[in-house]
Amino acid sequence: MAGFTYCVTFRIADKTVKGKTYNERRLRLIENARTNGLSFWDGTTSFILVESSLDTYGFAEMVFAGLSEADDMVFVFDPTDMSGAYFGVVPDRNVLLSFFPKAKKLS
Repeated sequence: MAGFTYCVTFRIADKTVKGKTYNERRLRLIENARTNGLSFWDGTTSFILVESSLDTYGFAEMVFAGLSEADDMVFVFDPTDMSGAYFGVVPDRNVLLSFFPKAKKLS
């Protein structure tokens, strides 16, 4: 059973990092985020909508697994309560936090 809906936006560096190509890291992120039987939409190249039974931070930790903190960037948020988590080097972090004051950096 779902519970929460998340928006996930990301930028995966177009290079090989620790032996993993751009495509391998992008597919890993999508596999990390997807739960069989729950809704999932990835109609654009760097934004997905997904359901999960995990809370924002537990879901974000799962999504971030296997990515490069130095090269990739991901932001996950729950549009219902506006909680969020980010990973990697985030440009204009203060601006992001002005929209999502509950957002936390996770590594």
